[in-house]
Amino acid sequence: MAAPDGSEATSFEPAKTSRAKRRAGRQELMRADDGRKREQECEMRKTARGLIRAGAGGGFRGERRSVFSLRFSLIVGALVALLPLQAADMVPPSGAPIFNHVRFFPAPLRGKAMVGGRFSGSNVSATAGFEVLAEIKTEPPDQKWTDLVFSNNRLFRWLRYDAPPGSHGSLAELEFHAGTRRLDGLRFAAIGERNGRGWRFAFDGDPRTWVDADQPDGQFAGIDLVEQATARTPRFSPPPAGVQKPLRLLLTGLTPYATIRYTLDGSMPGAKSGLLYAEPFPIDRSTTVVAAAFVEGWAPSPPIIGTYLMGDVAPGLRTLHIGNSLTEITGQFAESARTAGRPHLYRNFTLPGATTHRLFDVGLVQRKSDWTVALGVLERVDHLTVQPRDFKIEEEADYARRFFDLVRQKSPGVQPWLYAEWVERDRNRPSDRAELTSSQMTKLWPALTWEESMGAMLLYVEEVQRKLGEIDKGAKPARVLPTNLAMGWIRNQIDQGEFPGAAPGSFYPLLFRDSVHPNNNGAYLVNLTWYAAFYGESPEGKVLPIGTDLTPEQATAMQRLAWEVIRNFPDCGHYQEGSTPVEKPEFSPASGAIKDVTLVTLKSATRGAWFRYTLDGTVPTRTKGYVYCGAISARPGMTVKAVAYQSGRADSQMTEAVFPILINGSKK
Repeated sequence: MAAPDGSEATSFEPAKTSRAKRRAGRQELMRADDGRKREQECEMRKTARGLIRAGAGGGFRGERRSVFSLRFSLIVGALVALLPLQAADMVPPSGAPIFNHVRFFPAPLRGKAMVGGRFSGSNVSATAGFEVLAEIKTEPPDQKWTDLVFSNNRLFRWLRYDAPPGSHGSLAELEFHAGTRRLDGLRFAAIGERNGRGWRFAFDGDPRTWVDADQPDGQFAGIDLVEQATARTPRFSPPPAGVQKPLRLLLTGLTPYATIRYTLDGSMPGAKSGLLYAEPFPIDRSTTVVAAAFVEGWAPSPPIIGTYLMGDVAPGLRTLHIGNSLTEITGQFAESARTAGRPHLYRNFTLPGATTHRLFDVGLVQRKSDWTVALGVLERVDHLTVQPRDFKIEEEADYARRFFDLVRQKSPGVQPWLYAEWVERDRNRPSDRAELTSSQMTKLWPALTWEESMGAMLLYVEEVQRKLGEIDKGAKPARVLPTNLAMGWIRNQIDQGEFPGAAPGSFYPLLFRDSVHPNNNGAYLVNLTWYAAFYGESPEGKVLPIGTDLTPEQATAMQRLAWEVIRNFPDCGHYQEGSTPVEKPEFSPASGAIKDVTLVTLKSATRGAWFRYTLDGTVPTRTKGYVYCGAISARPGMTVKAVAYQSGRADSQMTEAVFPILINGSKK
C-alpha cells in the first residue's frame, strides 16, 4: 500500500506524511522542557527499535519484505525518534487487512433474493457509521461460490453484509477477504431465526446449511477485526491491583502517533472525550481507569479497563458459577465488583448449551483439570450458582445437589443459588407453553408475552428449589437469583417508553447480541443483579458501567432496577417485614366481559409495589403465583387474582378482576 509521498509503509504502524508537520513537530520538541524531552526521546527510541524489528521480521503473517521496505522501516524509525506522538493523517500500511474482496454462497434457489445485498465497512461500531463498498447487482449462480472484488483503500474495523429487504438472509456462507487473505474476527449478526436457521450458519463452513431469519427485513452479519484494524490497545504499568500508597500510572505499548485518552469514571473515552494522556498520572484513591488509542481515520482500539484499590477496602467475596454461556456472560463480574471497591474473586465452570446433569456427568470427566483449577484457586467459596434449564425437575434438583455437595467439601458454609435465566426470543420452552406443573397453582397458562415468559420461567426455578428442599441437607438451602425478572421489567420499560434514551422496540438491539445472549449492556444488567444479591446492597453509584455504551442515565436506571428486583424478592434474603400494608392492586382494565385475549396491567397507590397473581382461582401471596413483570394476558372467562407487596411493608389484601366471555354483546 503506497503512502501519500510515494513510499511504502512496511508494518501495521501509521506513516507520517507532511514535511510542514515534521518541522512543526521538531520546533515543538525543542521548546519542551529538558525533563520531558528526555522522557519522550526514550520512549520514541523504544518505538523506533520496534519499527526496525517489524521491518526486518514483518508486521503481518505471510507478508514478504523487500530490501527497499526494510530500508524504509529504518528511515521511519529514525524519524520517529525525532517527532512527538500525535494524531495525523494516516494511511493503512502494507499488509493491513483492507477489505476489498468478498466470497459468498447463496441459499438453495435463493440467489435472486440476494440481489441488492450490500457490503460495508465502519470505524464507529457494529451498528453505525457504515460506508457501502460493494453491492450484489446481478443474480449469483445457485449452489456455487461467487467472488466479488472491489476497490477500497481504507482500513475498517467492522465489516458487514446487509441482506436486501424481504430476503430473510438467504445466505449459506459468507467470507470477508483482503485480497486473497481471508479475514476473521468477532462475529455479529441480526437476531432471530426460522426453523433453527440463524446467522451462525453463514460462518460454519458448510454450504449445505443456510440462513433463514424470522424477519424478512433488516438482516445483517459481519465481523469485528478488533486490534487487527486499530492502534494497539495501551497497557497499564503497574497493572491493576490493590495498592497501599499513591502511584503514578504509566500507559505502555503505544502505537506511534496515536492519541491516548482515558477516563476515571468507568465510561468509554472517545476521540474527543476523556482525558488526554501525555505523561504518567497520579492515582491516590481507589480508581477505575478506562483507556483507548485513537488514530485519525481509524477505529478506536479496544479499551483496557483496570481498577486500583487503594488502602483498606471493603471485604470482597469468592464466588463459583456453574452453567453454560448464559453464565459465561458474567465473566466480567469480578471487575464490575472491583469498581464498587470490592476485591472480588470469580471463577466459573461452563460448557456451551449444557444442562447441569451434562456438566456433572460429562464436564467433570472431560474437563476435570478445569474444575480442579476453578475450585482450587479459591481459598473458600462464599456463593455458588447453578443454572437450571433441564425441565426434568427432579433430575435438575438432583444434579444441582451433587454440585452443592462437591463444593461443600471445601466450603461447608457456601450459599447456593439457582440462577433464573431468561428465554430465547421465540419463547418456545416448556415453561412458555405451560407444559409443566406447579405446586403453587392447580393450572398454568401459556405465556403470551415476554413479561409473562419471565414469570413462567421463575415458577420452574422455584419448583427446582422446592424439590431441592426435600433432598438437600446442606447448612444453607438454595436461594433463587431472579435475574430474569430484571430482563422482564427492562423490556417492559423500553416498550412503554419509560427507559431513558431507548425507543420502544429497541430491547434486543440495546441489550442482546443474538436471540438469547446479552451483549455488554445486557451482561451489565445481569452483573448488577448478582452484585445486589451477593453483597446485599444497591449497586447504584457503585458498580460502574465498564465496557458498555450505556448513557449515565441508562446505567443508573439499570442499577435501580437491579436493586428493586433483588430487595423485593423475598427468597434473596434481603426482604424486610413491615407493619404498614401496601395499598391493594388495581386492574386496568377493571372487571368486565371480553371476547378476545386482553392485556391487563396492575398498579398500586404504593409507589414501587410488586405483585404476584394467579389465573386459576388460587389465592396469591408474595411467594405464590406468577411474579408480575408489567403484563397479564386475560382470557375470556378468566378470573385474575393479585396481591401487592414491598420490602419494609406488610402485604396488601388480595383483589380480583373477573372477565366473563362476551358473546353477541352479552356476557356469559
